[in-house]
Amino acid sequence: MSVRKALLIGAGGFGRVHLNELVRLADAGTLELAAVSDVRLTESAAALVAERGIRHYADYRDMLSAEAGADFVVISTPIALHAPMSIDAMEAGYHVLLEKPPGALLQDVDRIAEAADRTGRLCAVNFFAPSRKAQALIARAIASGEIGRVKRFKAIALLQRTAAYFGRTPWAGKLTVSDSVVLDGAFHNPAAHLLYSMLKLAETAASAAGRESQPVGVAAEMYHANPIESDDTTAMRIEMSDGTTLCYYVTLCARKTETQRIRIEGTEGAIEWDYDDQVKIWRYGLGHSYDCKEGGIVERRYRNLIAAIDGRDEGLDVSLDSARRFTLVANGAFESAGEIRGIAADFVRLSDAADEPGAYIEGIETAMKEAFAAGKLLSETGLPWAVTPEPFDLREYRRFPRRFRLNGA
Repeated sequence: MSVRKALLIGAGGFGRVHLNELVRLADAGTLELAAVSDVRLTESAAALVAERGIRHYADYRDMLSAEAGADFVVISTPIALHAPMSIDAMEAGYHVLLEKPPGALLQDVDRIAEAADRTGRLCAVNFFAPSRKAQALIARAIASGEIGRVKRFKAIALLQRTAAYFGRTPWAGKLTVSDSVVLDGAFHNPAAHLLYSMLKLAETAASAAGRESQPVGVAAEMYHANPIESDDTTAMRIEMSDGTTLCYYVTLCARKTETQRIRIEGTEGAIEWDYDDQVKIWRYGLGHSYDCKEGGIVERRYRNLIAAIDGRDEGLDVSLDSARRFTLVANGAFESAGEIRGIAADFVRLSDAADEPGAYIEGIETAMKEAFAAGKLLSETGLPWAVTPEPFDLREYRRFPRRFRLNGA
């Protein structure tokens, strides 16, 4: 079987991770990296591309036209470019691996899905998610009734981001840039993988129990302590069609970063999965731990897409349909919150230090952990700066924004 050929659009930012990984896998004989497109390659990226004889194009459309023998395109560009670039790639005959999130707007994700259906091309999304080994273990535990009936999923991310983090790109912490909606914030970027992973595990659990489950409603409260447009601290509750509840908590204003984790609570026990692909299962207080690592995430996405193209795999690890749930919930969360509320200065400490959070919210770690333990929104715990959100119905939701006030409009 011939080696599949890849193209890369966007070699800066996380695109450099893709470039390095594609070169490594090319050296290993897993694939061939034929060409890269970027308006301006960094000096080091340009040197690597030249050294390996990889063709470079300033305009991605020229690359799509000239490299017709390639099989798939990796797209790692600003969010607003995901839809037009992936649609152009599929219409040109390529399969796509799209960096997360698939789009800032639900309607953009639906445009990508329509193009995939029309062209018959595959579109995978590079969300980090529990490994197949972890999902299989969790599915077996749920199907066997090891933790009883699943009641609730909870996810927590206590992260530190310095002031420099919000100056790294023109769109960092912004709701819009020029005429494009980006919605860059805590749960839409650094902790987006955690929100997707919780939705994926809810999908896995429902399937293991022999039922379907879709997000039908969300209540979200969104705040910022940093001087940004979007959120750096969010809590949300997601209602699923099978009656389960998903609770999600993230802040970028903690003193230090802790390992992100998801807890699945049942009537007779619980399961925890964390970012290190470690799974713990408790039943009646007795627990067992399992290491479910399966190699690097980016490599797994490439290998999975290639296997799907070759017909050797039943499905994509992260399909566009599965990733759409993320965008549905994310857009609905903004609609529920209505606006991003600033946290009063009395509760915030600002810093420009490289080893401290740009904004630290006093007591945020305790507040988040107590809300996580209880499955409550922050506003339900008595925090003086928290405001009760209005629940938002997702069942007929198709287009953002409906009632969210972009840039105070």
